[in-house]
Amino acid sequence: MTSSITNAISAYRTAADPLAALGGGSSESSSTDTGTGTDFASVLKDAAKVAIGGAREAERASLSAVAGKADIREVVAAVSNTELTLNTVVNVRDKMINAYTEILRMSI
Repeated sequence: MTSSITNAISAYRTAADPLAALGGGSSESSSTDTGTGTDFASVLKDAAKVAIGGAREAERASLSAVAGKADIREVVAAVSNTELTLNTVVNVRDKMINAYTEILRMSI
């Protein structure tokens, strides 16, 4: 349960500051660095992976509840965490797309 929240926070931080994924958040990087989250596509891909992982965890909790091995509160918590993660990913994606379109509108 807390790992989903941690994953959501991590995805948000990666999306908010792509240089942090390179280590230390410094703006210096060599051309050989291939850290994740360094460009728009990588950020979205990483965030999607986090959201998918949360969905799988919620699905496992649901299957455990159907089998009688999990409490309904655990299932609700897992589904809520997945929903929160997905909403965060979608909001970050929307903000990044809006920023990109604003940049495109700027005159040179």
